[in-house]
Amino acid sequence: MARFTFSAGNARALARAPLYALGALVALLVPRSPRRWVLASGIGLGEGALALHDHARAVDPARHLTWLASSRTELAAARARGMRALPKRGPRGLWATLRAGVVVVTHGFGDVNRFGVSGARVVQLWHGIPLKRLHLDTGAALRLPLIGRLPGVTRLMAALYRRAGAQIALFPVASDRVGARIRSAFGLPASRVIAVGDPRDDVLLRGTAESRRETARALVSEALCASGGDALPDAGPVVLYAPTWRDGAVDAAIPSPAEWQAIAAWADRTGATLLIRSHPLGQGSYAEGAARSPRIRLLGRDALTDVTPALPAVDLVVTDYSSIAFDAAIADVPSVFFAPDLPQYLATRGLYQPYREFSGGEPATTWAETLDRIDAALDGPGREAALAHARWLRDELVDHLDGRATERVHAAILGVLGEPVPAADNDSGAITRAARRLIVDYAEVDHTTVAFRGTAPARIARISLVGPRQTIALQHDQVGNSFSAGASLFGERWGIADLPPRSDDYRLEVLFEGDERPSTRATVVASLDPAFRTDWLRAELRADAGTLVLRVEPPLADDERGASAQKRLEKAYRRRPATPENAVFFESFYSQTVACNPLAIDRELARVRPDVTRYWSVVDRSIAVPEGAIALVEGSAEWWRVRADARLLVVNDWLRKRWMPRPHQTVLQTWHGTMLKRLALDREGVSLRTRIAVRLESRRWSVMLAQNDYAAAIFRRAYAFHGPVWIEGYPRDDVLTTLSAADRESLRSRLGVRPGQRAVLYAPTWRDDTAHMVDYLDLPGLPAALADLPGEHVVLVRGHSRTLRHGRDVDAAGLIDVTTYPDMTDLLAAADVVITDYSSLMFDITAVDTPLVLFTPDLEHYRRELRGFYFDLLAEAPAPVARTRAEVLAELARLATAATAGDGAAAAAPAGPTPALLRWRERFTPHDDGRAAERVVARILAEGMLPPA
Repeated sequence: MARFTFSAGNARALARAPLYALGALVALLVPRSPRRWVLASGIGLGEGALALHDHARAVDPARHLTWLASSRTELAAARARGMRALPKRGPRGLWATLRAGVVVVTHGFGDVNRFGVSGARVVQLWHGIPLKRLHLDTGAALRLPLIGRLPGVTRLMAALYRRAGAQIALFPVASDRVGARIRSAFGLPASRVIAVGDPRDDVLLRGTAESRRETARALVSEALCASGGDALPDAGPVVLYAPTWRDGAVDAAIPSPAEWQAIAAWADRTGATLLIRSHPLGQGSYAEGAARSPRIRLLGRDALTDVTPALPAVDLVVTDYSSIAFDAAIADVPSVFFAPDLPQYLATRGLYQPYREFSGGEPATTWAETLDRIDAALDGPGREAALAHARWLRDELVDHLDGRATERVHAAILGVLGEPVPAADNDSGAITRAARRLIVDYAEVDHTTVAFRGTAPARIARISLVGPRQTIALQHDQVGNSFSAGASLFGERWGIADLPPRSDDYRLEVLFEGDERPSTRATVVASLDPAFRTDWLRAELRADAGTLVLRVEPPLADDERGASAQKRLEKAYRRRPATPENAVFFESFYSQTVACNPLAIDRELARVRPDVTRYWSVVDRSIAVPEGAIALVEGSAEWWRVRADARLLVVNDWLRKRWMPRPHQTVLQTWHGTMLKRLALDREGVSLRTRIAVRLESRRWSVMLAQNDYAAAIFRRAYAFHGPVWIEGYPRDDVLTTLSAADRESLRSRLGVRPGQRAVLYAPTWRDDTAHMVDYLDLPGLPAALADLPGEHVVLVRGHSRTLRHGRDVDAAGLIDVTTYPDMTDLLAAADVVITDYSSLMFDITAVDTPLVLFTPDLEHYRRELRGFYFDLLAEAPAPVARTRAEVLAELARLATAATAGDGAAAAAPAGPTPALLRWRERFTPHDDGRAAERVVARILAEGMLPPA
């Protein structure tokens, strides 16, 4: 099969840069005609480009339409249909593209002659509703071979993707919700993304269900016969298996010989025909199945170019992460979801919606389980449930079900060209879910509350504003079809009262009585007021992505917002003379939280020197600061002032925004963990620019804090730091040894852990090649896997601070996503078992006896391609190392059994520390005795970093 990877494709695109430039130059000299259109599809003769071609030819025969073909077979097929067709490669394809006023593609500019696109009006008809993250939304699409790890490469690729996206004049999509994904992935303004429907799906909506099925079966039979096989049998169910590709990796779902035998036996038993359409870019062969049974048939692109028109012929679709599930839903065909590599796929590619929302529950992970689900979904209550989920998918992501998307796209193109648009002969804008959609005719957000009013098609069971990391529950009243809903913008979070919501977008979501899943669809006819600002937040209501959205932003003043305002404030900061203030400026993880070593130092400083003013840098006011401290919103004028005036700055990561040292200032760099993974100058392939930046940054630091001698030596080398390093242990770990039993139970209660539950904390570190939290454990399914273990378990999930602004909370019964909980150390103190991978928290939790499991499924990739390690973790690990999910579960079972055999959770620990753990503690945690903060603050005061009281 063909092999394509993002990195190889990106490399080829860069290599062609001179040809693109030459083509753009030639395009300036060749006049384009709006009467000339070229169309093509990445799959061949099909997709929405073919539907648009046929419609345009029918309604405007005088227009010069040219189909650009990628192969001789495609060229012959197009000409056989009476189409004007040319090979896309070569001078004729280039000339046709250069002269065209409109270029229509389905996969990308490479569908046509890519070097002649510059200056054309590009209409991008995407090849399906995206579930997998695209382009700018996934690190997987921004890779390059060999140099991919070098600084700036990802930014370069993102810039190239944005530049390409800027050439798209029109991007039709199935709905406003899909449009939001496309705008994000391609960096497009809302005006270019239009929710008019997808032309490729019109064929699934025209005629009657019987006529569509008859036509589709004839199409499939013709394709099978052309491949040398027999037509579809008249009896027996037809199941289509259509997996997606995996960026060049072998398809994880290819059956083993024993599984093929089971599949063949199933087909014989049920009389079913299994059509297999593997992705043309996928790796690995399904040919063995066809050799085993005549009921297993291959339906590749060579036999049937476009599978969408064939969907009404099948009774069921089996897929993994493919957009074919959405097309099948439009055809009223249910799907079974088979995802054997879900954790890996989520970690490397990422999805636009939670997979279990897409699949309607737990996916199958083996072929045996998949066959059972196929049987259930072919008949009886199981089929009704599968159909109900398919219709939910359709209704959530498709606005138009009238089979006239092609007409609307054609009319939109004419509008872009400034040509007359023919009037529709009837209402072509029918909304599929008009009967199950809120109508919002009044909406208001003021300084403390948000309120809506409108009509609802059914009784509302629950209505909320849902963000990626927080939900605002609304109180509602309903009389007949009229409803009102509202809520305070301020509420409790993790036991802290009266906090505004996090800065984010919150989408209106409603669950109607009798529905199993909520809807995120709403028609907004209300007049929406402009944004407002208070000392706590900025807020604005918007009609976006097919619903009502509350946008919350940091409470910066108008003259503090935006790049130009920040440049002006920075310029003033650098010029103004400082007025030394007896104050400390604290910052933790780039102002995203109040935690770690800075928080522990704050507590001790508040105890011994209450006269000192304590400021905390925060990204917004949803972050609570310690009692007596003052919150500074990052980027505000006061934030800039305190950075100049405070005598002491305590930070645990790089200073940013060109901080300028003042003679009266000291910077204490506490850092945020002892390191297993290589840092800064110790990493391979560090560019000259990064080396300079590292040295400039470390020169800002007056003192560094290290947990142990090992870390101190690495800091000096990796950051070329020549100042003093205090080796006092980590203040953040004091709570691990000093927290009382009563305070621990109170902490667990705030987290939502019930008495008697065993809290299993999973906290992986971040990966340089993805902005999202990795999930190799299949987290939503983990609580169910723990249900059979002794005792009652609850899973705590903690994403790294660098993933906080990406993705959304994991939502599953028996699981609590604590990614937004402020302080990691509290979570370690609350846990009964800790699971991590290469995170520095392994050096913290081993100071106490809480069981630790090291889960390293991507060890070689991380060690060789991402970061590299300072020592051999497998050789020196202080705790069990698991390489698979099954091994993690086995270790958790062992610990749970030990705990229930003795006296509670404490019995889960070994009888005594192992020799490996003793060596580890001697090397890494000799100073973590509960008094590190006391020692650090004493040195701060002794060395005169703050004036005496």
